[in-house]
Amino acid sequence: MVERRTITERIELAKTKMEKVLDHFLYVVELHANNSFVVHLSTLASRIPVSYAANAFNVFQRSMYQIEIVRLCAIWDRAGADRESIPTVVDLIDSADVIEMLAEETRSHHSGMSSRLLNPSDDPELAAIEHDEMRKSEIWFGHEQAEQAKTALRHAIDATRAIQCSPQLASVINLRHKHLAHSLTQTQAEKGGPIPPMKYADAPYWTRPSQ
Repeated sequence: MVERRTITERIELAKTKMEKVLDHFLYVVELHANNSFVVHLSTLASRIPVSYAANAFNVFQRSMYQIEIVRLCAIWDRAGADRESIPTVVDLIDSADVIEMLAEETRSHHSGMSSRLLNPSDDPELAAIEHDEMRKSEIWFGHEQAEQAKTALRHAIDATRAIQCSPQLASVINLRHKHLAHSLTQTQAEKGGPIPPMKYADAPYWTRPSQ
């Protein structure tokens, strides 16, 4: 996906995909926020009386939980040219040259800001000194922001790689493949060895063992 792309092309594609990823991420956040009441607490369920409506609510409850898992897995889909996922963006920016160019964009943006003194001196010589010092301050600030950008990008890349290798993500994706996207007795991942189960803290309240 990245071998034949220039640094500029990788950055532009990463920016485009990141806008979509943020949209998908915000949708998952909205689902999770709603599921904190619909799924993980009995607050809403306790208000549904014994009736046919209760059966409909049970289906609604499970559907809300399942779609959150599906959409969460989607933003962690493996990298691909046709995928709008976090690993796709990380693959595009995981390069020292790409990170350096992104940092330079940050540096140029902040260093090129045209700030104005609120109370400039009336003395031309002092005004020139003030302008020069402000320009130096902007350049220093731009450099500082560029270094912070590089640190943040490297941290994001490392964190993404760690999550991709985490047993918890493997467990959630396996659940998605086995029970939601398909109906399988065994997934390809399970054929390679046991998959760690989901933690009870991440499961809906009705599936947790009694305390």
